[in-house]
Amino acid sequence: MTETLGQPSSFSVFLKRFVAFMGRAGFGLFVVAAIAIALVATTFIGLMLAVAAGFLTLAYHLGRGSRSGRQPDDPNTLDAHRTPDGWVIERHGANWR
Repeated sequence: MTETLGQPSSFSVFLKRFVAFMGRAGFGLFVVAAIAIALVATTFIGLMLAVAAGFLTLAYHLGRGSRSGRQPDDPNTLDAHRTPDGWVIERHGANWR
């Protein structure tokens, strides 16, 4: 009986190999799933940023961003524009003191 203790049975060898294979396969599936989830999340975030940028551009052109020809309600509003010497800040309109 002591002679058979050192010899593993074919079923136990098969079971050990099967468990080792399942461990490797499970880890591989986990890595593939993590990569897929990261890819989907990155794509979703990129699309959301692109949509937000589109909405901001549209709102800028439709709203207060298009100030050509519009006078502000407050005469104390400052107007800044770039000149060859640098930035100049003036009161908006001709009636400034």
